[in-house]
Amino acid sequence: MYIKDNWLSRITLLAIVGFVVVSALWFKQVNAGPMQKTLQDAFVDASTGDRSAGDHVLSAVENLLIQYPEDALLTAYYGSTMSMKGRDSWLPWNRQKYSEIGVDSLNKSLKRLSDESFNKPYYGLNEGLYIQSLAAITFISLPESFEQRDRGFEMLKTMMASEELGYYPFGPRAWIHIEAVKAAIDMEETSTATQWANEMQRLAPTHPYTQQALELVTN
Repeated sequence: MYIKDNWLSRITLLAIVGFVVVSALWFKQVNAGPMQKTLQDAFVDASTGDRSAGDHVLSAVENLLIQYPEDALLTAYYGSTMSMKGRDSWLPWNRQKYSEIGVDSLNKSLKRLSDESFNKPYYGLNEGLYIQSLAAITFISLPESFEQRDRGFEMLKTMMASEELGYYPFGPRAWIHIEAVKAAIDMEETSTATQWANEMQRLAPTHPYTQQALELVTN
């Protein structure tokens, strides 16, 4: 239950940052159906366990991937949403199957990153960094049987130490910081969690995620 609770909280944080596709044409296509919600709204609902919303997101992304099969961002979101479907499945073999598809899609997305990805703005960061963060946090949230948690944590540690992340203002990257603190606690690296929480305090002492991080490391 602890892993599942963390999974829900992390995906919800990611959903706050948003699930918006990268062109107006895509929005027109995915919002044309009877479900008058944006893909972002549906992803937020899916993150809280709404299976019908998750099915809507998967259907929309699958259709978009037919037209843009090599798109790294769509592939990453597909992988994360499939992992959520695994999370919500009752049958253990379905949990395994959907989670495996999620991991495979995230791996494909990471392999598709290019120099352009890291120069394309996305949610106050760049698309490449955003995809790496999404993949790392999803990997950490998977059950230990998938043997991805150490990998995800190493990815987060690399990002947290990078000059690239430090280039951006704290606001757009605050969700990465708080997820890194939570991951360090999960991985029983208390000193690392405290270090990152203190860094958040130095950068933005009044930010809600900073306050949350400090509470986590002092409890």
